[in-house]
Amino acid sequence: MAANLDPNMLTAPFQLTKSLHRDVYPAIDPKKIGSVASDKVVIVTGAGGGIGYAVAKTWTEVGAKGVVLVGRDAKKLEGIASHFKGNTLVAAGDITKEEDVRSIFEKTVEKFGSVDVVVNTAGLLNYGAIGELEPSKWWADHEINVKGTYLLAHYVHNFNKDRTATFINLVSLGASFTNPGTSSLSTSQLAAIKLGEHIDVEVPNLRAFSIHPGIVQAYDGRGMVIDAMTPFAKDQPGLTAAFSLYLLKPEADVLRGGYASVNWDVEDIEKHAEEIKEGRLLKLGFINAKVGPEGHPWAQ
Repeated sequence: MAANLDPNMLTAPFQLTKSLHRDVYPAIDPKKIGSVASDKVVIVTGAGGGIGYAVAKTWTEVGAKGVVLVGRDAKKLEGIASHFKGNTLVAAGDITKEEDVRSIFEKTVEKFGSVDVVVNTAGLLNYGAIGELEPSKWWADHEINVKGTYLLAHYVHNFNKDRTATFINLVSLGASFTNPGTSSLSTSQLAAIKLGEHIDVEVPNLRAFSIHPGIVQAYDGRGMVIDAMTPFAKDQPGLTAAFSLYLLKPEADVLRGGYASVNWDVEDIEKHAEEIKEGRLLKLGFINAKVGPEGHPWAQ
């Protein structure tokens, strides 16, 4: 039956643009736009995972000033760093612990002199129905997806109060679903996206983006594998890596503070930038009812 499933059925319905991408394409090709990172120092969390690994690898390949690999397993990160050609730093830590996050930024500045970009690929997903999933596991999703996101945003701002920095937070399309067993994922991801909107409003010199990496194919034991999603996992981790470079370009500012998917075509987005801004097309809403002084215009 899996062979008869449309691999785009969980991606195409959520397209902002007609063109759908699952791998690197010319407009975001690191070989063409990689120079945007030449003077940048980037912290990549979740660097031991599939997407984090791809992001760190791409940034080293384009000659970034510094690439900081963050994760909980220092030995694993050291092994990864040994395969990269570039200026790297291993800074092991838990992004849900403030002292660890502060230390990561301090070590980065000590070695490279600055922190210009944070790409947060760390995340957690615990399935289970309310009342059945252990409370500690349910709350762990919020610890990683919300608290960790806040701590990173807090420190990248405080280490860049007098200069512009970029904060790229990977989020999940799961924020849009209300499916049994996914309450921890959905609510934490929805909160993370809303947090991105607040960062954009409250911290003008922090370019914040909430980016959906697609349904990513796992390679070489890196990345999450969910059997039910395997028929749809066609997005390459390198696509998100390339997209993270594109977000440094001024043309990407139309996406600031909002949700965007790496599957969307950036050239189409640029063409419709004004409409996106004026219509707040990438920002969260509240409820579908038309509330106001006269109340909702009921059909009956």
